[in-house]
Amino acid sequence: MSVSVQPRLATPVAVREAVSFADAALALAGHTVTDAHIRDLLEQCLSGQISDTEYIAQVTQHIDRTQ
Repeated sequence: MSVSVQPRLATPVAVREAVSFADAALALAGHTVTDAHIRDLLEQCLSGQISDTEYIAQVTQHIDRTQ
């Protein structure tokens, strides 16, 4: 699996806009992300607090624990 490196969003406004865009795209496909922890991890990733790789690892662990 290859993970592309994305530039980090510099401002909280840019992070909110990116999350809103993702929410809209998911809604068009009939999906929503309702898990607050996963949403928080996404915001941490977009703002550069954690890496893409760490985001994927933490989301996977969280989903595995909750199923």
